[in-house]
This record gives sequence, structure tokens and C-alpha cells, in this order.
Amino acid sequence: MRNQTASDAGRATRRRRTASAEPLQKMSFQLHASVADAIRAVVKSGEAPSANVFVEEAVKERLRERRREKVYAAYAEAAGDPEFMAEMLDTDRAFDATVGDGMQ
Repeated sequence: MRNQTASDAGRATRRRRTASAEPLQKMSFQLHASVADAIRAVVKSGEAPSANVFVEEAVKERLRERRREKVYAAYAEAAGDPEFMAEMLDTDRAFDATVGDGMQ
């Protein structure tokens, strides 16, 4: 990793840690050389302030995707449940009547 110089200051924003921030925990990983080189290139170009920040953001995004996939799978399962769908239709009809009453 390289230190940020004055010319880099405008390109990359340093992440500031506060006393209330979640503590960091050190982990070690092995990456293919091409992936490590690509991360270094992103940092060098100023697109990320550090490899640590870049990797953490990438991991957080993947974790969000996994949670979203689980939610969508639950939606798909619920859509296949006839009792659930009947209840949803009844609820939808009840709201249609309520909305209709307010619009007249």
C-alpha cells in the first residue's frame, strides 16, 4: 500500500475513524495475483482510498446481494402458497374498498 500524497488528496477521500466506530478486525486472505493487481490498480487510480476499504465495500455489497436473494426466495415460496396468496388477495380487496371510500 502506498501513502497518500498531496496530489492524491483531491482524488481519494480518506476514511476517518471515530471512537464510536466499529473496531476493525484483522483477517488474512489469499487472492489470485491478478485480483490483487486489479485491487492495487483501483487504489492507485484513486477510485478507492485503500485496498482495505475497496475489499470491505466489495464484501458488504456481496453480503447485501445474498440477503436480497434470500428475501426473493422467501417471496417466491410465499407466492407458491395458495393460502398465503388467498389471504393477500383478501387484504388487497379490503384496501381497494378503503381507498375507494376515501376518493369519493
